[in-house]
Amino acid sequence: MRLQVLVILFLQGVLAEPPSKISGYLGHNITLPSGVDPSWILTRIEWSVFSNTTWIATYYNGKINTDRLSQYKGRLSLDKTSGDLTIHNLNTKDAREYTVNLINNGNQSIRKIELTVKQRLQKPTIRSIPIVSTREGCWMQVHCSTPDKGVTFHWEVNPPSVLTYSRSKQDGNVPLLVAFLSTSQNPVNFTCTCSTETQNASTVFTSKCDVDIPTSHVRERTAALFLGGLVTSALIILVYVFREKISDVLKTLRGKLCPSAK
Repeated sequence: MRLQVLVILFLQGVLAEPPSKISGYLGHNITLPSGVDPSWILTRIEWSVFSNTTWIATYYNGKINTDRLSQYKGRLSLDKTSGDLTIHNLNTKDAREYTVNLINNGNQSIRKIELTVKQRLQKPTIRSIPIVSTREGCWMQVHCSTPDKGVTFHWEVNPPSVLTYSRSKQDGNVPLLVAFLSTSQNPVNFTCTCSTETQNASTVFTSKCDVDIPTSHVRERTAALFLGGLVTSALIILVYVFREKISDVLKTLRGKLCPSAK
């Protein structure tokens, strides 16, 4: 009898399929599918980890037990119909190989699943730096950054008619954008997206060019220009009217300063 059990276990190990691979994200939930035949009515479910088959969730005699191992206590949900196991609030220690053993009226199915736990991309940070402002508009830099490594940057500007110029790094990434915002434009949305092969994370930054010159300053500047124009005009008129006298005065002064010139 013992030899028969060993043979069955050996055959199960030989006939078992390679582990299926699945990925989840830190702090999120993940469901490990049992791969059960939909026609089966499960009488026993056993989810286990480690090479010594340490049970973490079981269903037997109509009862579900998901508090078998302290590491998973309060974080597991077992579906007795499908055999699927959900792990809540993933952490890095959950990344390992899981084995599910399903029994249906003498029929047995064994499946292994390799779980990888990843860090989800953080939303990038956008920082704006004013360059110069005129009455027509504003030149500004918009810089995108993220603590995540190995990401690429992509910009979207709405409305797309906004004049922009991008500066890329040596690796081709474009974290910096130079833009001109007209004073007549509505607020402009700058969207920076950080990407990897499997993930994207975006942040939207809204800006508007407000060139605020106080009305009192405008009046003072206008008054100064008007007064300067009056003074200049008066000087021109005086020079024209008294040009002969001014010429005589200049000759007298030249004669006194330079007697040899007589």
